[in-house]
Amino acid sequence: MNKNRFFILSISTFYTLIFLILGCGDLKTVSSFNPPESRLSKYKALEIADFETQIDNVPKDALTAIPDEVAKLLASKKDTFQKVERREIGDVPAEDTLILLGEVTDYQSGKSIKAKEGAIKFGEASLTIHIRLVDKATGDEVASGDVSGSSSIGFLKSVGVTKGVYKGISEEIVKSISQGH
Repeated sequence: MNKNRFFILSISTFYTLIFLILGCGDLKTVSSFNPPESRLSKYKALEIADFETQIDNVPKDALTAIPDEVAKLLASKKDTFQKVERREIGDVPAEDTLILLGEVTDYQSGKSIKAKEGAIKFGEASLTIHIRLVDKATGDEVASGDVSGSSSIGFLKSVGVTKGVYKGISEEIVKSISQGH
C-alpha cells in the first residue's frame, strides 16, 4: 500500500514540476509603433546600427544581437527592403535609405526578485527598446515606437532565456516595420 502511495505521489510531483517548468517560460512582446506618414516602400535600403543604452547592467550582447536578428529577419522577407545591412550602405542613394536606431530604455534581469501587487515575482526578464527609423538623407524621423518583451522564466530555467527575449523583440520590431512598408 505504501508503495502505491509513493508511486502516485512521485508521479503527481513529477507532472506538477513539468507543468510549472513549461508554464513559466512564456514570452510576451508588445509594441506601440507610430506608423509613418508615408509608406516605407519608397525606401530601397535599411541600415541597422548597434543599439545604445544609458543603463549600466544591460547585457552588452543585446546591443548587437537584437539588431543582428532584425537584419536577418528583414533580409529574409521579400516584401520589404531590397537591401538590409548592419553597416553603412554606400551603393544606394541616401534619399532611398532608412537607418534603424534603437535605445534600450528599460531592463530587468531574470535573476532579480521583486514584490509586485502583493505577489513575489522572480525570474522575470524584461527589455524595452525605443526604435526610430530615420531618413538617411535628411536626418528626419520617419517612424518611432517602443518594443517590449518579457519572459517569466521560473526558477528552474536560466539558460538561453535572454536569447529568447532578444528573438521575440526582434520579431516584434520586424512586424512593426513590415506593417508600415
